[in-house]
Amino acid sequence: MVDGAPAGDQPLSLAVVGDGPKALFALEELCAQLSDAARHDSLRALEITVVAPGPVEGTGAAYDVTQPHSLRLNVDAALLDVPATGTSPSFRDWVAAAHPTLVSATYPPRAVVGEYIHARWRRVLADMARTWVTARTVSDRAVSLRRTAGGWEIVTASHGTLPPVEEILLATGHAAEHSGALARTWSSTIPLRPAVLPAAEMLGSHDVPPGARVALRGSALTFIDAALVLTLERGGRFTPRADGVPGLLHRRGSEEPLVLLPTARHGRLLDAKPDPRLPLPAGVSRAVAEGARRLGPTERTDVGPDAVIDLVLDVATAALAATGTDPHLGREAVEGALASGSDPDLHRGPGHAEDALRRSVEIGRGGRAPGPAWILGRVWAGLYRPLTLAVRGSAAPAEEWARFRRASQVLERFAFGPPLEVAEMLLAMIGSGALDLSWVDAGTRITASGIEVAPPGHAPPDAVVDAVLAPPGIVGILDPLSRALVDQGLVEVRPARRGAAVDHDGTALAGDRPGGRSQRQEGLALLVRPTEDHVIGHDTLNRHLHDEPRLWAARITSRLRRTDAGPSAPPRPTTTTTPERRIGSR
Repeated sequence: MVDGAPAGDQPLSLAVVGDGPKALFALEELCAQLSDAARHDSLRALEITVVAPGPVEGTGAAYDVTQPHSLRLNVDAALLDVPATGTSPSFRDWVAAAHPTLVSATYPPRAVVGEYIHARWRRVLADMARTWVTARTVSDRAVSLRRTAGGWEIVTASHGTLPPVEEILLATGHAAEHSGALARTWSSTIPLRPAVLPAAEMLGSHDVPPGARVALRGSALTFIDAALVLTLERGGRFTPRADGVPGLLHRRGSEEPLVLLPTARHGRLLDAKPDPRLPLPAGVSRAVAEGARRLGPTERTDVGPDAVIDLVLDVATAALAATGTDPHLGREAVEGALASGSDPDLHRGPGHAEDALRRSVEIGRGGRAPGPAWILGRVWAGLYRPLTLAVRGSAAPAEEWARFRRASQVLERFAFGPPLEVAEMLLAMIGSGALDLSWVDAGTRITASGIEVAPPGHAPPDAVVDAVLAPPGIVGILDPLSRALVDQGLVEVRPARRGAAVDHDGTALAGDRPGGRSQRQEGLALLVRPTEDHVIGHDTLNRHLHDEPRLWAARITSRLRRTDAGPSAPPRPTTTTTPERRIGSR
């Protein structure tokens, strides 16, 4: 990178809003591309301003280094072993020195992952500081931005308006405020904890006391975080069963709540991921490979959301037949699992949610033949990269996209649930009485006025925890920055979508051009959650899933070449090879 250092051109100014993993990945990609370009070209200088409120760069809320170690990564840590700059150690090498007892952990504590990501953040800034790229951090929250004659201005909560910049990258994570949050309209007399994280603040014994009956809105990964904190951080322990039966026993701690009562919109928890040490059945692998070929750029022309779901059903039907589980299970059984959210033969009513979770654990251990739901989960996970590319920027009508979203919600519950050990902990908690799924089976709801449709004979809870995160996208998001983007017409959200439309390099699209095409908002790029539905699948540490960060970095690099006088055309998207990863990771 030093070889192409400039002599005196005006530096290009770039502001990055957000300092979580996705911002890190984008900066690492940019650093790598600049290093390569500097070997052949003379480049302008670059000034980067990072705007983020977090005290530890690179981590974001999900990877807070102070959170309990009982909260673990939900994907294989091998996904972290691909630093783009080539100067940071792999996670395995880093953890061997920093936390040697975790070197073989597939799902390490998120706090430890946060330490690693922070170390990578510091490394990429140090790499830049040793060259002609300067970087500074403004520890504040961006609340608005506005276009100026020469670029953009960012307005922050405490520092006010920052100096103008030519380029802005918005790489923000989960929003803090959204229209569906219980805290906005809560009118019940039951004490409310408005969130799960940060756990020490939200789930302390003063607010969720020992012996309490605790109701939780939500049954997905954030609920699981709450369950682990209220068990493992309250003295609870899990031990292997002594009777030779696979599974765990829950030894209750004296500071634990009496019982946790989750609720779920769809009547079940997430299915367990399979044991990562077990290979995928060969017939399933072949079916997934054929599905990936059919979704590849050389095979598809214009694959809409309906066609993608139909292909997933085709692949799952072929995969199920290849397992030889039951010759009578075919396309009808696969369609039934997708429509109902569980295997068609699974009984309904009391005990359904527990039985569905237990079945996924038994299949995940290799002790039970796969059924349609398990097969659909493996197919969805295995095809995730090509199907995200297939539906990116889809112009499908609202009704078709709504069908795709409904199907995706079911398929993600099959594919991206908790690790097997965590699911076994939940079953052990059911066995000890610490976790009660009867409200899930009964369709109980938690609304602003309190508990609705609770089963007969249940005492009211002593506390309610809102374990539902803000949705992706910008629709319904109340954070000031998201509202400013919408109010100023800097982004557009297409019918039935939740996120902002962006070009292939992340540049925001808005307004009308002749022929009905949107206008690129040059200098304003958005990555990850704010673009959900236009680009799908952002809750992942798999940096190879999306092309936007790489293409954004290529555009910035092009602007820094001294022959470039202004914003460059977006780089053409290309197909990249995703490193093979274990099925069940995302």
